[in-house]
Amino acid sequence: MKDKIRYSMTFKMKVMEELRDRKWKTISEAATAYGISNNTIYLWMRALGFEHLKGRIIYVKTRTELDEIRRLKEELKRLKLQLSDEILEHRIDEAALQIACDKLGTTPEELKKKNAEKSRI
Repeated sequence: MKDKIRYSMTFKMKVMEELRDRKWKTISEAATAYGISNNTIYLWMRALGFEHLKGRIIYVKTRTELDEIRRLKEELKRLKLQLSDEILEHRIDEAALQIACDKLGTTPEELKKKNAEKSRI
């Protein structure tokens, strides 16, 4: 079993303050930098009243990145609309095919098979 290493209160507070002041992006970075486990840092957070730092994710974005995110969101919205239009068009085509088949007294599969045979000739 591993011997427990005792860390000074000053050291623990230093790590907590560095996390608070965003020297480290993640708890894992701080743990790696000091050669301690993530779990140790979480225990210190609870004991020292720094639990509000848990799960905090910090994003630093440049103007270019923000513009790219905005552009990609707009493109996603456009593509979603385009897809919904295509789905609606497909459903209309299927309904029209079914109506035509009902009037001709056949099934869509039979009609497709007949058209496939004609296109081969």
